[in-house]
Amino acid sequence: MAILLIFISGSSLLRSQDFIKLEQSIVSIDSGASRGVNWIDYDNDNDLDLFITNGRQGGEYNYLYRNDNGIFIKIENDPIVTNFLPYDGSSWADYDNDGNIDMCVVTWYNRVNQLYKNFGDGTFDLVMTGPITTLNTYSETCSWGDYDNDGFVDLFITNSAGSGHRNLLYKNNGGGNFIRIDTGVIFSQTAFSRGVNWIDINGDRLPDIFVCRENNQNEFLYRNHGNGYFTEITNSPLTTNGGESWSGSWGDYDNDGDLDVLVTNTGNQRNFLFRNDGDFNFTKILNDPLVDEPGYHSVGGWGDYDNDGDLDMFISQSYKGPSFTEKLVNKLYKNKLMETGSVSFEKINSGVLVSDSGYTFGFAWGDFDNDGDLDLAAANTFGENQKNALYRNELNNGNKWINIKCTGTNSNKSGIGAKVKIKATINGNPVYQMREVSGQEGYCSQNQILHFGLGNASVIDSLKVEWPSGADQHFTNIPVNQNITISENGTVISVNNIKTEVINNFKLFQNYPNPFNPDTRIRFQINKNSKVMLKIYDALGNEVTTLLNDTTPAGEYEFDFKGKGLSSGVYFYKLTADGISETKSMMLIK
Repeated sequence: MAILLIFISGSSLLRSQDFIKLEQSIVSIDSGASRGVNWIDYDNDNDLDLFITNGRQGGEYNYLYRNDNGIFIKIENDPIVTNFLPYDGSSWADYDNDGNIDMCVVTWYNRVNQLYKNFGDGTFDLVMTGPITTLNTYSETCSWGDYDNDGFVDLFITNSAGSGHRNLLYKNNGGGNFIRIDTGVIFSQTAFSRGVNWIDINGDRLPDIFVCRENNQNEFLYRNHGNGYFTEITNSPLTTNGGESWSGSWGDYDNDGDLDVLVTNTGNQRNFLFRNDGDFNFTKILNDPLVDEPGYHSVGGWGDYDNDGDLDMFISQSYKGPSFTEKLVNKLYKNKLMETGSVSFEKINSGVLVSDSGYTFGFAWGDFDNDGDLDLAAANTFGENQKNALYRNELNNGNKWINIKCTGTNSNKSGIGAKVKIKATINGNPVYQMREVSGQEGYCSQNQILHFGLGNASVIDSLKVEWPSGADQHFTNIPVNQNITISENGTVISVNNIKTEVINNFKLFQNYPNPFNPDTRIRFQINKNSKVMLKIYDALGNEVTTLLNDTTPAGEYEFDFKGKGLSSGVYFYKLTADGISETKSMMLIK
């Protein structure tokens, strides 16, 4: 059964300078001892659904909300929301590469972690066998990452208590089979660990591991040398500071092409900001508002909320003092790079994002209404029963944007570990930005859709994808203000899913332009969720490429076909959906 609540415009919305709080959304009505926030598209309809974990000691149900044109519908009576346990962090990825995103969620208080398989029809099944679901743990969070680049995502789980309080690493052997790694430096160490990130620090396409630790212990940093071999780095500024650290949030805040990190600290401590100088060398940044103020910081998250071309930072706060009775407010910092040309942050002191009080454990940025700016969902926990919050971005400053989903073929299906690098001209200057697809952004937050703000750029001059498999893709002159999916097989799919229009038939349109040189666009529409295949053939019937081979919801779609490197002549494109096929011809003239 599903419960539908529609938010109402008008006086029920608490307005602020840049964001409004959607008080009548079911997301903001539900309460609990909420922990983690994941924006995911679990039903493959090209919008972001929402998953929030709950972690009361005696147990709670988690929340799953399906996004229906920006309205959230609460899902009930599915195993993913009907198991009563003390949950903490979660991470989503397609671990069996079947085209449906699955989920691991961890538990505390000496309970068993859980793994859920997505059937692709809107339902999930609790996986009862295998090593992930057999240990009683005090787990804080988890993250998927393909450490051996075999095309199957592996899993890291942090622990902060219990027997030996060891972190857990599971290798995915394919077919839904996992083994626990019980040798090596990761297994040998005990830790009071909180957040974990798989992150390619040095650009070798091997995901390294960064673990935040509590109790003023130094962080763990493991360098991935390939073939499952890790070494610990202990002489870096990242691993010699010692704090009450919860969250590592990685992002290229200075647009220099590598990933920097903010570490959040609780216990009335200051946060740490480290600039990546290359080859595992880092500089600790001092004397900036982002790191000058102590607090009870939980989770940090990078996001370009004003779409100006640089990454801003939101930081949640929770659990002040021994009795946890004093409410706190969260913090928002605007990156001034695009305005000043040098990196500095300005603390934003007005607006509902930084005036709502209570305790926010986890949060995540995500463009849930597909309007091109980042909204935010917060998992709140004051008194272990605070209402959660959904905030919609209302800045509307005219800045351009693009949202990018990466789908692997030789790499893992979720594209975790893929790096996207773009160049666009903003205010007359070339600006380079980079994002990496991750299984965990900060502690207890996730969104695998990569969002880029583009300022006043009229077009993306170049776009490069670096896949974990070693493959590179280059595209030029990409239009702004769109949602696209990039497949490792070489296609850019412009997702123009018309949800408000009833599509009554299956139709393949004539490509445009036709004849073409060297690029053209192919458009089709389908009237129901279908297994869709779109292929290109030459005049002799030889397959040239597959543009799409995936389950696709009802809608209208447009693909770019690039004829560079092909000979002049007649080509055919064939669309098949649920056994129905249609073929059209097109002419390449050079």
